[in-house]
Order: sequence, then structure tokens, then C-alpha cells
Amino acid sequence: MAAENHLLSLLDAPTQALLKPHMRTISVDHGELLHSSASEVEFAYFPRSCIISVLASTEQGATAETSIVGREGMIGSSTIHGITTAFADSVVQVAGEAVKIPAAEVHRVGRASESFRKIVALFDLSLLAQSQQSTACQALHPVENRAARWLLQCRRRLGSDDIRLTQEFFAQMLGVQRTTINLVERTLQNAGLIQIGRGRISILDLEGLHAVACDCYNRIERRYEELLGRLD
Repeated sequence: MAAENHLLSLLDAPTQALLKPHMRTISVDHGELLHSSASEVEFAYFPRSCIISVLASTEQGATAETSIVGREGMIGSSTIHGITTAFADSVVQVAGEAVKIPAAEVHRVGRASESFRKIVALFDLSLLAQSQQSTACQALHPVENRAARWLLQCRRRLGSDDIRLTQEFFAQMLGVQRTTINLVERTLQNAGLIQIGRGRISILDLEGLHAVACDCYNRIERRYEELLGRLD
């Protein structure tokens, strides 16, 4: 059983036994598109050591990040209800491992297991809270505070201080120009909070980064813990 994913670890033994024959651990690469808007969802994904960004899009092709999912959750939760058309794009933000399960099996086991349905429903509530708070954060808070909040969210979902992340993708996720994110990164590095490497960011001072981040981070994580318990 992939205990590295918090949702899977919360399932009772009978549900785990039903899912286990259909679980496959895979490696996913940065930038890989797992679900495409309006396309058929073939698999649900439970991240173990990767982060997936959920991107809403417009008819003109513009995109904006609405939430991120790591080891605390899943992508493709609608499949438990038999809904297999994606509403948004799901793109791998940080490469790593994930457990994938065919959509049909998620639906079948969901019909048989009340605990599975409940856990997925609670996760969806936490994801909604994250999306709502992120929307407010995007509109109200300076980019430096948002960047610190975003890095803390990534760290929590990875369980690591080392985040493999390109500057281009970081800028895209925050909805700013690369020149802006370059300035923010250097400000945080000069303050001794992070270390910028080639294609990665390492968090050096967790408390200091918390002090820079807006309170949106605490609100998002507190809501998750209220619904699904602490993510160690």
C-alpha cells in the first residue's frame, strides 16, 4: 500500500484490498499533462512525491492555477461518481511518483465503499477551500507574500525542503512575468530564506518564510487538517 499518499493511508483495510490490485506506481515528469480540459479521464492519480497543478482555462487559451495537489490528495476525484470528463487541466508541476488507478475501478470501489466516498468528499471540500482562498490571495496580496505562501504549500505537499521548480513555471503559477519572479526569488534568497539552484528552490529558513507568507497558507492548511487530519 502506498502509505506516502495521505488519502490512501486513511482508507480502511477492506477498501484498500479492493483498490490494491488496480494500483500502479508510476513516475511523472515536469510539465506532463495528466488530464486535459473537456477530455476523457482514464485514470485518477494519487501523488506520492510529485505535485500537480490544476489549471482553469478560457476559450482564448489563457490559463490560471486554481489549486495544487500533492501527497495529501488526488486528481480525478469526480471519477468516484462516474464523471469522467475533465473540467480543468492537470499538469505535473514537480516531477516524482504517483499511484494511478483506472477511473472505472475508482467508480466501482466507490460504489462499494462508503469510507472511500466520504474521504474523497472531504478532500474535495479541502480543495474547494484552497481554490477559494487562493483566489482571494491572488487579488489582495503582494506577489512576495503569495510566492512565500506558494512555496510553503509545495513544501507541505512534497514533505521536502527541496523543490524542483523552474523559474518560468513558478512565474506561470503565480500569474506574473519572469522578471517579477526573478526579483522575488532574489529578495527571498538575500534574506536567507531560500537558496536558488538550477531548476530548484531549497527552503533554508522555514520560520522566516512563514513570516513573509500571508495568512492564506495557515487558513488553507488548517481547513485540510479539520477535514482529513494532520499531514505529517
